[in-house]
This record gives sequence, C-alpha cells and structure tokens, in this order.
Amino acid sequence: TDHNCIARDMVAVGNRFLFGYNVHVGLRSQTTLADVFSVYSYAERKFHGEPLDLIKNVQFESDFAELYKYYNDTRFAKFAVIGPHLFMVFRVGKNTEDVKTFNWLIDGECLQYVDNRSDLEYRYPPQHDFNWQRTTRDQHHAGMHPHISIADRVFVETVGGDLTIKIENNTDSGEGIFSEPVDDPDQTLDDAEVYYATIGNLVILKIRPYQENDFRYIVYNEKVGDAQRIDAIADACVLLPDDHGLIFSQGYYLQTGEYKTFDNALSDMMFEKQIRSPNGEDFLYVFFNRRDGAYVLLSYNVISQEVSTPTICAGFATFDNGEMLTFRQHDDVQKHHAIQIWQTPYTDIDFTPQTDTDSQLYKIGNQDLVRGMAECHEVLGLIAKEDTYANLYLDMVKQTTDILDSYFWIGEPTVRNLAEPLSEIRNAAQAAISEFEKVVRQRESTRQEVQRVTGRTRDIVSAIQHERFEDIHAFVGSLAELRTLRGEVISLGELKYAPTAEIEKLESTVAEQSDKLSQRCVDFLMQPDALAPYVAQVDEQAARIESLAKVAEARELEEEVTATSDELEMLIEIVSNLKIDDATHRTAIIDNISGIFASLNQVRAQLKTARGKLMSTEGAAEFASQVKLLNQAVVNFLDVCDSPEKCEEYLTKLMIQVEELEGQFAEFDE
Repeated sequence: TDHNCIARDMVAVGNRFLFGYNVHVGLRSQTTLADVFSVYSYAERKFHGEPLDLIKNVQFESDFAELYKYYNDTRFAKFAVIGPHLFMVFRVGKNTEDVKTFNWLIDGECLQYVDNRSDLEYRYPPQHDFNWQRTTRDQHHAGMHPHISIADRVFVETVGGDLTIKIENNTDSGEGIFSEPVDDPDQTLDDAEVYYATIGNLVILKIRPYQENDFRYIVYNEKVGDAQRIDAIADACVLLPDDHGLIFSQGYYLQTGEYKTFDNALSDMMFEKQIRSPNGEDFLYVFFNRRDGAYVLLSYNVISQEVSTPTICAGFATFDNGEMLTFRQHDDVQKHHAIQIWQTPYTDIDFTPQTDTDSQLYKIGNQDLVRGMAECHEVLGLIAKEDTYANLYLDMVKQTTDILDSYFWIGEPTVRNLAEPLSEIRNAAQAAISEFEKVVRQRESTRQEVQRVTGRTRDIVSAIQHERFEDIHAFVGSLAELRTLRGEVISLGELKYAPTAEIEKLESTVAEQSDKLSQRCVDFLMQPDALAPYVAQVDEQAARIESLAKVAEARELEEEVTATSDELEMLIEIVSNLKIDDATHRTAIIDNISGIFASLNQVRAQLKTARGKLMSTEGAAEFASQVKLLNQAVVNFLDVCDSPEKCEEYLTKLMIQVEELEGQFAEFDE
C-alpha cells in the first residue's frame, strides 16, 4: 500500500479487488479515499495497482468526506456482500453496533453507488438455524431426584449441586451420562432456565442454572447416547447441508456422533454467510468478529463429512476461478502486507472447468454424484464404527438400501458397479442384526441375573448380620442359604459377557460371610444342649411312623428325614473343615452328631418297612380298580366292534393299557 496502515478487509469485483485499511492521518486536515482504499487488478497470480476509478463517484466522495467530518472516531471496518450489493461498513462509535454504511450495486466488473442510507439493509443472517423452545412446568417430573423431560428423549436437572443429563426417565436415581457442578447447590427444579431444540438425532440444550450469568450449551446425541458441552454455540450455530449436523465457529458436530473442535481462541464470532461450490460438494462457512475484524473460514466437504483446518484471516476475497486471497491481521501499521493465495472449489456458478462432456458421469450431473458419494461415505463410516449404539446394523441396512433404491446409476460400470459391494454390505449387516440381537439379549439376561444374585447376596448377608442365632436351626438355615448362594455366584462366571470383577467380589463376600458363620456355628456346637433340637426332631419322626395311614404321609415323612440327614451332614462337613485347636472338642461334636445319625438311620429303616406295607395294601386296591376299569373297557369295545378294522384298533388300545399296568405295578410280584 502507498501508506503505512492497518489492513482491514478486501473484496473482489470481477478481476479487480478493493483493499480497505485505516491510516493514521496525523496533522492532515481531512481523510481522502486513498487513505482508506486501494484498487488492484489480479491476473495470473500477480497484483497491479490501479487508480480509484472503480469507486469514483461524486456523491460517494461527498458522503465519504462528511462521514469523517462529523464523526471523529471513524474507522473502516469491513466489506460485506449481500445479494447484488456491496456495503462499505465504517465504525463510528465505541460499540460494534455503531456503524455507517455506503451501499453499492455490483454490476459485473463495475460498481454503481446507491446511497449512504442503507444501514438497516446491512444485517447478519439468523445466528441459529433453529428456534429455542423454553421448557414449562408440564415437563417437570417430581421424585427423589426430579428432572425436566425434553421431548421424552433426554432428561435434565440442576438440583443437588450439579447439572445432570439423564437418558432414563427415572427420578429414583440422580445418575446420568453427563454431570458438572453448579454455583448454587440449593436451587429447585424450576429455578434454572432451560431451552432446547431438536434436530434429527441431536437435542441441543441451552441451560442457565440459578444465579449464574452465562448459559451452558450441551449437545446430546440420542443415537450414541453421548452429551458434549459446546459453549461456542452461544455465538452462532448453523445447520450443515443434508441434515449432516451442526457447525459453529470453533468446530462441528455430526448426526453420527463425530465431534471436533479447533483451538483457535476466538470468541464472539458472528455467522456472516455460507458460500456453496457449484459442484455441490463443498460449503464455506464464514464467521466474523465485529470487534477485532477477524474472520474464521470453515470449509465442509459433503462427501468426506469433514471440516478442513480453519483459515483465520483479517480479510479475504474469492474470484470466479475459485482462487481465494487472504491476509493476516497485524496490529502495527505497515506498507507491506503478505497475501496468501488458495485454490478452492468455490468458483463462480458460470465458471466451467475443462471436462469430458460426453462421459456418463457428466450426464448424471456432479451434484447427484456428490450426494451418492456422500451417502456411500456414510456407509464406510458405519462400517468403521465400533459397537457404539444398538441400531448400528439397522442403520447400515437402511443406508445401503436407500442408496441402491435412489441412484439408478449405482450399478453402472462407469462408477465401478458400486451396487455389488453395497449389496454385500447390506447382506452382511442383515446377518449381523440377528446375531447382534442375540448378543443384546444375552447381555441383558446376564445383567439381570447378576443384578438378582447381587440383590439376594445383599439381603442374605444383611439378614445374617441381624440374626441372633439362638438355636442350631438358625445356623443351619443360614449356612444352607450361603452354600446355595455361593453356587449361584460361581455359576454367574459361566454366563456370557459376565462381569468378572463384580462376580469375584460377590464370591469373596459370600465366602467371607460363610467362614465367619461357620466359626460361630462351631462355637455354638460346643454347648452341651446345642443338638437338642435334632434329638427331639428325630424322636418326633420315630413316633409318627406308627400312626402312618397312607403312602403319601410316609413319603412326606421320608422327605423330612432326608432333610434332617442333609443338615447333619453339613454340620459334620463344617466341623471337619474348620481349624479347631482342641481336637477333643472336634471329636465330641462329631460323636454327638453321629449318635443322632444312628437314631435317624433306625427311623429311616422303620419308615421303609412301614411304607412297603402301606404300598402293598394301597397297590392291591388300586390294581383291583384298574382291572375293573379294564373289564368295562373290554365290554364297551366288544359292543362297538363291527368290523375287522375296529377290532384291530381297540385291541391295540387294550394292549397299551395292559402294558401301562405292568409298568405301574412292577414292584408288586403278586
């Protein structure tokens, strides 16, 4: 530039561009156009200074002079192209809103001055491509841990000292997938301001806890069950094409759950505009800081679904052939300004690159090809994903099916017959769905079983800790429960997808409790009358033998005798396995149990004899009734047998009944 200046912005007009800057005037009485603007021609990546004929206009020069005359703090801020109009924006106050503009009409490679009264026409587009909805009391769910339901998809609360995002409508628990502390731990559910917006799989939350100055912005992805805090959304957030997700000045968040931020340390960025490449593949998102004049340029590729490294500059200009000029901001005045030249896909819509117009791809059209390639890339993304959400394979089947149904050219040799691998991917995904559902069921079944055994362990251990154990039956019952419980815990390890660490901890708890109770049981058995309940029980069982009248009663008594025997065997096993310092004590306990065993075996022998007699009596009576029934059946069948076929049929039925009787009364020789 001719003067030492601080460069602010540039704009292309055909093959020329305007360069805007601010010069420290010093002792000069007035500011001229040359103190703010320069015009350059740009061709073959070379720059040539030109006179200011591009913006020579008597009315404009008069308005320009008056601006600097009446506003002492006038500074050039930026160029802004809105539709066919170019606005020269000047700051005239301390606030970023204090601006004056000059409006020009872009006519090819020329500019036509309009007026200086178009300040209201210079405005930024909506900074959020969605509408915030504020939650109401109808969405509040009361309980021990109350929360606010956001479209029944996610649940939010700021009570109890933290902001929590939950995915289960469960007010009995305060746990969630995202949590961070709040300033006021004593606030109630309706003290916080909660806004939300839903976009496909995404729920965007705008939350200000009680007595806090700033809102917190959180993006929840329903598909992957993940929540991320992204405060850059506060300044501006717009939607990516084809519902791919969100983009903001510091990064982007896709519907697939892919999330990336750039550490550019810039804040208060306003969304200015979106520039679309004619091929439909690339989109440039322009963000601007009105205070320091910095631009952030984010280029999003529809096919790869990625944002390239941000371009941070003080100004930029794009030309018809896609070349873009940018320059860095410098706080000190200087004459030399380094310009970077980038080749971009953001060409003019009328710019035609060299291509084969006879090819099938050209006839299909680049935008249709781009959409198809983008959807194929989504399939690749799904394949590369680990098992992060339940409907992964369903999405894969849906995506491949949609591609095969939507693009007639997908199976053509020109595009390498993409239909074939897509069909194979779909078939593999369909096969995986059934297997995945099986895995999900197995995991859920294992989880429920582990949860059941854990709850039972907790209940049994708690009951043992509160039990007084005043007789041997209390010891035996609790020890039997612990033995059964330990078997169940060990069995958990054989289940698929079992949590090994949790099961080992359970087993350790049960074993420790069993050892403690066994030692207490041995100490109790040292008492002289510790086994008195078993002696009385065996005597009572012996006395009942004489009064038995039915086999069923004998069978019931036999089960009781067997249960008593099992309990005594368990006591012997406990005493044998424990380390008892005094061997005489061990011997005395085992002798006492053996004496009861001897009496129990006598009862068992008597019971067997009594049961045999009862079975003989009852069996004879039952056999007589069965034979009587068989006789009646023979008489009945003889009456209805009027053909050789029926004789054969009913004779077979009778022979089957006779065989069943033989098996039923095989124990009775008579």
